[in-house]
Amino acid sequence: MTTNFSKTPSYDLLHSLTFCVFDLETTGGNHQHDKIIEIGMVRIKNLQIVDHKSFLINPEVHIPEFIQKLTTIKDSDVADAPVIETVIDEILEFMGDSILVAHNTSFDVPFFNSVLKRLGKPELQNKSICTNLMTKYMIPNILSSNLNYMSKIFDLKHQKAHRALDDTMASAELLLKYLSIFIHKKIAKVNSLYYPKNKFELDRINYKKDVPLEGILEQINSLTTPFLVTLKGQEGVVLFSMPSHGRADEKAYIIEKVKKIPFEMLTLKLTGPYFQGLLEMSSYFSKISDELEIETIKKLCEFNGIDPKTVDLHHPQEMPADFIVVNHLIPEQYVIYPLRALHQKLELVFRYPTHQNKLVQYINSKSARMAQGKMKKDHLNPMINNFLIAYLKGSRDTLLIQRQNAKITNQDLKDPIEKFMSENPNDYDFPNKFL
Repeated sequence: MTTNFSKTPSYDLLHSLTFCVFDLETTGGNHQHDKIIEIGMVRIKNLQIVDHKSFLINPEVHIPEFIQKLTTIKDSDVADAPVIETVIDEILEFMGDSILVAHNTSFDVPFFNSVLKRLGKPELQNKSICTNLMTKYMIPNILSSNLNYMSKIFDLKHQKAHRALDDTMASAELLLKYLSIFIHKKIAKVNSLYYPKNKFELDRINYKKDVPLEGILEQINSLTTPFLVTLKGQEGVVLFSMPSHGRADEKAYIIEKVKKIPFEMLTLKLTGPYFQGLLEMSSYFSKISDELEIETIKKLCEFNGIDPKTVDLHHPQEMPADFIVVNHLIPEQYVIYPLRALHQKLELVFRYPTHQNKLVQYINSKSARMAQGKMKKDHLNPMINNFLIAYLKGSRDTLLIQRQNAKITNQDLKDPIEKFMSENPNDYDFPNKFL
């Protein structure tokens, strides 16, 4: 795989590194007793895959049936394969002093070290990177980071899961994808590879006031999917916040504000559904000036085709349902909120039907707490509360759930959830399109 990179200081930094991506298939997860049955390795140098090697290994024990089904490796496949002692030096030579990479280093590295210890050889001293952990840092709220799913959402080739070389090739392509992202985001230190937290998230970016404004405006203008812009002043005081569908009229208004308001920090965040941007903005709404509150509501009404005269600015109205379900930014994920206590802290991110039992339990639990008065209602500003109600009346990308007196069951949710999913495909192309 060859990836197109821009030659920058970040490119030069990563271009100088050599990685060895590897994966083990074993008879089980016990370091003391289980054995390696296959190892795959891929070398990345100069930001390209330059070599690969794999071995079937005779474990000299029976491969458990469930491992045979998982990996398709049978006892007969390894009967004439070399034992680990005869290939270990070749494996170590291929690894060399490279940075070791695996999709689960917490398993692969300790397991391999246990083999080295048994063979009387020194343990690995190489630095290591886990693409699984890296994924969780870079894509917050992702529910599944297994290699099959990551290959799917990044359009990577991965034909034979749980075969060492195929898993290693997929992990190598995922690493190259991440390295290209690090270059795009101007990585400055190699150490950031190991714990890329709070700086390299793919759904958001923070701009300080000294960043050239032209670059910020270019970024805003390039977005075609829903996003949220928030401006903060000294000590994090919120000066302005506005969601956008990604349309030209909204971006023109946001850019006008960005040019006029002297901010210390500008945060740009991909939200997935527009409702997600509205919800996050609502948490900032009461912190902006009274004058800007009214202007913001009028603009929200304008952008969403709502008559501002229908939005009561003083008296909060009752939400039209108990719960709301929307798509998540991440493919195949959804979010549910209790509308009568609307707050991001009360969200449940779920996959369906994988988490259908969890979803039902969430609805029934939150409903019971609300009925008993144990869930504190979120006191939204009346203006934003009533705008949200007006918005939801015309929204086509949300699912409203009205709780009945009896507890909700899986069957109660099946048809409305499946209908919502079929009518609202996730078209955000995240994380392929990222900030």
